[in-house]
Parts: sequence; C-alpha cells; structure tokens
Amino acid sequence: MSDEPADPGTALLPPSGLAEDILGFRADSTAPDQLYTFADSVNVHQQGLVERPKAIETWVTFSLMGETFALPVTHVYEILRVSGITRVPHAPAMVRGVTNMRGRVLPVIDLRVRLGLNAAEPSQQSRILVVTSRGRSLGLLVDAVQQVERIQRDTVQPPPVDIMTAQSDYIVGVCDLGARLVILLDVDRILILREIERDALQRAPQGA
Repeated sequence: MSDEPADPGTALLPPSGLAEDILGFRADSTAPDQLYTFADSVNVHQQGLVERPKAIETWVTFSLMGETFALPVTHVYEILRVSGITRVPHAPAMVRGVTNMRGRVLPVIDLRVRLGLNAAEPSQQSRILVVTSRGRSLGLLVDAVQQVERIQRDTVQPPPVDIMTAQSDYIVGVCDLGARLVILLDVDRILILREIERDALQRAPQGA
C-alpha cells in the first residue's frame, strides 16, 4: 500500500476492503437502503475535507466625530456632496432638512444627532449617504466617507454589553480593521425612534 498522501478528491476506503466495512453493513444484509447508506458515509467524509468559504459582507465606512462607522453597501446607493440643505420648520432636531437630488426632494437626517453626538456644521469633507429603508430614500449626513470594506462575518464581534441600551440596538456589532475599530450599524433600526428617543431628540439643540 502506498505511503503517499491521498488526493483530497479521492474517497478513503477502509484498509480491509471488505464490503461490510465499506458499506457499513454485512454482505448478506437485506437492507433496501444499503446504497444510500454508503453514499451518506462518503459524503460525510468529503464534507470534512472541503473547507467552507467564509461569508464576506461589504460595508461603506464613514466618520463621525473621529470615530469610524459603517453601513451595509446593499442599503447605500449614492453618495452626495453637501450642496445646500433647507431647514424644515418645527422638524425634530435630527432632521437636518431637505436637499435637491436631481429634481427630487430628499429628506436629510443628521446622523450625529441621531446617534446622540454633538451637532456640527457641514464641512468640505461632509457627505450625504443616500440610503434605502423600507422602500423609502433618505439622506444621512456624515462627517466624511472613507471607503468600501469587505468584512468577514466571523470577525464581527457583538458590541460590549456595558455600552448597549434599548436605544442603541441599531449597533450590529464591532469589527477591528487593523488600526481602526469599526462600528457596524443597521439602517432600518437607525430610522426607528422610540418615545424616549423622540423626546430627547426634540430637546436637542440645532446646529453646532
């Protein structure tokens, strides 16, 4: 018998070569599913040899107050420069206003305010992420857009329990990308406001 390693694509058979070892039953067995039993045993062995591909997800990273956040690229379909946002009277503090997107009126949410951070006036680096949620288009104002990252799902860690509250369930998890810790966000949950959040955001000051 050769000592060379078996080809990964070759099924390994028992050294005895006996039918009862290979098929998992005696040769005089009358079991009607003996061939299926053999096929199952081979498939189980082969599944152990094949490495399953790791799930890769694509995220758009951006910054808010020096921290890095990300949204799934499947919900972000355009990135706009900030070219004029019109305030809406009596709108909640998180609603920065509306902007014109090629003839369409796009509501703009100040993501700083939505996440409980200090508001600031847009700079040259500021961008509006146009996202879709529940069949609607909205703009999310961020400090700057960084890049598109491919993240392995098994590298995403749950957010620390001590920083999570019922109002921060929009945090999907955190991921270490070398020098940066990225906070992954759920688009749909960001845009859902509970009563306690609505009250707090109504009281938040507008502008810087």
